[in-house]
Amino acid sequence: MWFVGKSELLSLIQRHCLDEVMPAFSDHRTLRKNSIIYRPDESSEHVYLLKSGSVRLYRLTEDGQEITLAFVKAGMIFGDGDVLNQANYSHHAQTLAPSMVCYIRKQDFKNLLARYDVINQFVLRNHYLRWQEAQQLIENLSLHDVRKRLTNILVMFSEQVGTACDYADHGDAILIDLPIAQDKLAEFIGTSRESVNRHFSDLRAEGLVDMRERKIVLTPAFVSRFIGKTHALAAV
Repeated sequence: MWFVGKSELLSLIQRHCLDEVMPAFSDHRTLRKNSIIYRPDESSEHVYLLKSGSVRLYRLTEDGQEITLAFVKAGMIFGDGDVLNQANYSHHAQTLAPSMVCYIRKQDFKNLLARYDVINQFVLRNHYLRWQEAQQLIENLSLHDVRKRLTNILVMFSEQVGTACDYADHGDAILIDLPIAQDKLAEFIGTSRESVNRHFSDLRAEGLVDMRERKIVLTPAFVSRFIGKTHALAAV
């Protein structure tokens, strides 16, 4: 699902000649990295469509730990569940990189769903994909050891923001096109920075990952082992 040129939603709109809906998508805002788009208990006044960049949805536990619910990639809608339930937002949404976000007013969004079945179907599919990812993230946190959680989250990032790149003379690799500090990786998988550092160093020593200008490279060995045969989350 990609926005502008690769946007499934806009392609659907254009294919069905729904030009009259475009004013609902006219409020675009450029946000810096780590910007909070909304917080729990804020009134759900907008639904959001990510035009570019990356966004993380998460909740805070009672002891302040961040539990990741989903990663939003360009072209995806978020914040819609709370709007449809006429509730306040139930989680945080934060940019992981400089991002452009389309703000869609709640009533405009509801009108689009009521009038256009093709948009309704897109939103339902979007919900399902996000639910699937949430289940994967919960499983990753609750069932696996740290190394496996780290490997799985790298696979997920490769699907969200990965781009093909050359790696020496050893074949195709994947660049995770987003600088991710190890303390953030630790938050994403529910462990300490020291633990992430140790396991990441092990993966690097095994030739499975590398770094390029503060971005993670998944080497051809990693791709072959964990991604080549399936796009599902891999197990170590």
